[in-house]
Amino acid sequence: MRLSEYRHVLLCALCYGSAVVLARFAFEDGSNAATVVSVRCAFAALAIGVALRIDGSERHTSGRERALLLGLGLVFALGVFSFYKAIEILRVPLAILVFYVNPLVIGVFGAMAGFERMTGRVLLYALLSLVGLALATGASPDAVDAAGIGYAILAAALTSAVLVVSTHRLSHVDAKSRTFWMMLTTSAAVATATVAGDAIMWPRSALGLWAVAGVCVLYAIGLVALFTSAVRIGPLRTGLVMNIEPIIAIGGSWLLLGQGLTPLQLCGGGLVIAGVIGAQMNRRPASPAR
Repeated sequence: MRLSEYRHVLLCALCYGSAVVLARFAFEDGSNAATVVSVRCAFAALAIGVALRIDGSERHTSGRERALLLGLGLVFALGVFSFYKAIEILRVPLAILVFYVNPLVIGVFGAMAGFERMTGRVLLYALLSLVGLALATGASPDAVDAAGIGYAILAAALTSAVLVVSTHRLSHVDAKSRTFWMMLTTSAAVATATVAGDAIMWPRSALGLWAVAGVCVLYAIGLVALFTSAVRIGPLRTGLVMNIEPIIAIGGSWLLLGQGLTPLQLCGGGLVIAGVIGAQMNRRPASPAR
């Protein structure tokens, strides 16, 4: 494949990796995951809806397709909340590493659905990643919160499920249209939960507010790029290239937040990424079930 075919996933990785660092700025300035996710999702739905109207790229979707997309939006709502809750609780590098078991989860879900083949070689690399994850999360027990780890793993599982289902069942629907219908229920769900729980907490300073604004813009761009890439090069290749996101996020958190990893945790993180890459190299998707 040509490098140009990877431009969407590269853009997504850059946007997502930068957004989690900005989100941490907002959290340290007094905000919380519920507020950031609510504003982020509402902005994404609005921005993508406006883009559809301006460029006229909206395509007709059937009632069944819209119902599936709206349902996926509810699942995605829990996934994005769980991810940002993990960012709120854990140090950014650790949260990112735990979340990045998701390419392996995508492979498992794909195999269960008949879209991918699961081999002994893949399982071996999965075990390597799990060993690395154990090192990354257990090398500094005082910095690990069990709830944060749980949120990151839940986010990985839910995000993987949404990506696999949307790619293999709704690939014929325009990426922006798919994203728009999903974000309608995602934004409504997180906003309702936030308001009902009286959980709105705005940043205390202008810096925190600008950080939230940056998260919104980066997320909207990255989300469309993610689903576009999943259709063009497939969810597994998308997951593979997205392995540069933790590098961007960890580098950004070190430069801007002063948050790094211990040498043993860095070794564990290297094993996680090596296992994910090894599990996906030279893999061929199975023929879709008919």
